[in-house]
Amino acid sequence: MAVLQNRGRVAIARAVAAMPIYLAWGRGLPQWDAQIEPEPTTSLTLVDEIGRRLATSVQFAEPHADGEIELPDASRYRVSVAETKWLYVTWVFNYADAAGETVRELGVFLGGELVAGLPPGQRYFTAAQVAQPGDLYTMERFDKFTRSASTRQVQAFVLPF
Repeated sequence: MAVLQNRGRVAIARAVAAMPIYLAWGRGLPQWDAQIEPEPTTSLTLVDEIGRRLATSVQFAEPHADGEIELPDASRYRVSVAETKWLYVTWVFNYADAAGETVRELGVFLGGELVAGLPPGQRYFTAAQVAQPGDLYTMERFDKFTRSASTRQVQAFVLPF
């Protein structure tokens, strides 16, 4: 049986780092407020996307016991100058991005296409400005929260390859 090698994983991470990586927020379904549906592994989109932001930073990372990047499972990473099979991706949302919206799910999308004619330098896109969503790499459903215009939301993920 063939086994994917670490250098192959590094090559995949390098290819992904070179493409647009978005974090999208979705409204989900109101019935999830009583019980959140588990995340399927076959989704192509979020249930009701609000909008998405282009990654603010994409860096290689590596596991490290004293790393400054801590994940919910308590594993730790640090930024790496060498290419690795992990990407540390951050998104810094502006205050007005999705302000007042109820958010129940999020997804990391790789690639995709935006509608033509958008202003140069735009980094946040409403669902109507997305022509093709790209490939959904990961998604998460959670207890809802309401986006506040007084909060600068920051999200970060370590993407393994």
